[in-house]
Amino acid sequence: MRPRGAYPNARAGVVAERRRRHGHPPVRGASAPGHERQVTPERPLRERLREAGERLLAVHAADDVDEARLEAELLYGRASGLRREQVIAAGAAPPATDAWPTFEALLTRRLGHEPLAYILGQREFYGLTFQVGPGCLVPRPETETLVEAALTAIREHPRSGRLVRVADAGTGSGAIALSVARHASAAKVFATDIAADALQWAGRNRKQLGLTDRVVLLAGDLLEPLTEPLDIVLANLPYIPTEDFEGLPEVIRISEPRIAVEGGETGLEPFHGLAAQLPEHLVDDAFAVLLEVGAGQAGFVEDIVLAALGRPDARVTTHRDLRGIRRVVEVRVGF
Repeated sequence: MRPRGAYPNARAGVVAERRRRHGHPPVRGASAPGHERQVTPERPLRERLREAGERLLAVHAADDVDEARLEAELLYGRASGLRREQVIAAGAAPPATDAWPTFEALLTRRLGHEPLAYILGQREFYGLTFQVGPGCLVPRPETETLVEAALTAIREHPRSGRLVRVADAGTGSGAIALSVARHASAAKVFATDIAADALQWAGRNRKQLGLTDRVVLLAGDLLEPLTEPLDIVLANLPYIPTEDFEGLPEVIRISEPRIAVEGGETGLEPFHGLAAQLPEHLVDDAFAVLLEVGAGQAGFVEDIVLAALGRPDARVTTHRDLRGIRRVVEVRVGF
């Protein structure tokens, strides 16, 4: 007679055989020693973002490895609600499961050459954060040269102890006008645009920056809506010639408003339009006109403005951007 428990696996074997005969799958239990199931660990966030950067490079959505990595980090930050430094600090851990699908959706938009600033919904400019999106030009770093020169002109203007009246013609997102107003308490700023979408973005940014009582937004063509005499006129007009516009990167050519980029056959037509309005709107005694221009356009724009003003006492200065390009033409009279 077999002692009780002498064949401990017998009962289990009978049960397994019965299950097999009746078409039931075997009962899964613990694996035998040495046969544990191998679980592939999820790859760290930094590796996944590096791959995303490679995808951006492959479709020329980014210019180099560093830019591609930066864009991937910013997109993940947008999806996860993390600042960029927090994204970098979390690089060794797997991506957040709730954020990754959103990141993939944002990445797909960027791979389709939608501007990064549109996807993020904002752009940093002159130390401030501006809301941007379809319908307005994304502020460029080189335009900070115009703001810097404008602030100097305001400080040096004879009316700086009272109130300097400044107009930003074709304001777009309001980046120039609002940056000037934030950093120059002596300025009363008017900002105009012919595009309703652009003025809506400028209005959002004016409210966000708390400058509603400092900046007046007006709809119309350049200086036409203005009735008050001006001390300083600023403008970043569209200056890309039509032929060159067709060769611009897809991210600019397709997504950003053409009216804010293309400046006609020579790229100088908008400057002629603004220059013709200057004599009617500027004060007589002391004023300045500061215009952003494209590479190689400074001399032409100088001639256009001087011819329109007809002031032999005008003094011309050009300001170079960080790349050494003559980016801003400044014409002063009386100071």
